[in-house]
Order: sequence, then structure tokens, then C-alpha cells
Amino acid sequence: MSLENLKTKLLSDPKVKAHYQEIKPEFEAARALIEIRRKLALTQRELAEKAGIKQPQLARIESGKQSPRLETIAAIAASVGYAVEIKLVPLHQSDSSSEQSQTDRQTSQLIG
Repeated sequence: MSLENLKTKLLSDPKVKAHYQEIKPEFEAARALIEIRRKLALTQRELAEKAGIKQPQLARIESGKQSPRLETIAAIAASVGYAVEIKLVPLHQSDSSSEQSQTDRQTSQLIG
């Protein structure tokens, strides 16, 4: 069974899907930090030093074991020349795309 098929099967359970939706933003933030760190060819230690945090804390954030505050994510990003962008999107797919575009314009903001 492929990973995508497993994910689809697991998310068919409403309880699993609800929990997944709750933690999804944290994992997306962790994935983005990992991607930036790798793109810049930095070790966890190097990025942590630049951000003024300890390497074990960065490791916990990247692994999903620690839920970082928005300010922490913004500080890590800013330490390597990035900003955090927040976008609010509808929870349900039935919303119209024009309504989505308007929501995107109204709710996107840069933090950093």
C-alpha cells in the first residue's frame, strides 16, 4: 500500500481526520523550516545558533514533538532572511473560488 493510499484510508475516519486538521499547520511549519534549512545547507545547530535557540529545541520543532509559538517560527525564519506568511482558508471545499480569492487578499499578512 502506498503512503498516499494509507493516508486516504486513515483520513476516512472522522476522528482521525479532525485530529489531522488540528495538527496540520504545525507540521506544515516544521516542514517549511526543514526545507529552508536544507536549501541553505545549514545544520540544525547552525540554524539554531542564528535564531538564538538551542539545537535540541529546533530538533523538537522539526520533528513535531514541540509546538512552537508563532514568534519562535518567525524568529527562526527571520534569522535566515525569511518572513512568515499566514493565510486563512475555508475548511470546506464547497466555497467558491472567487470567495476564496477575496478571503486570501483580506487575510494574508506577513509577520517578521
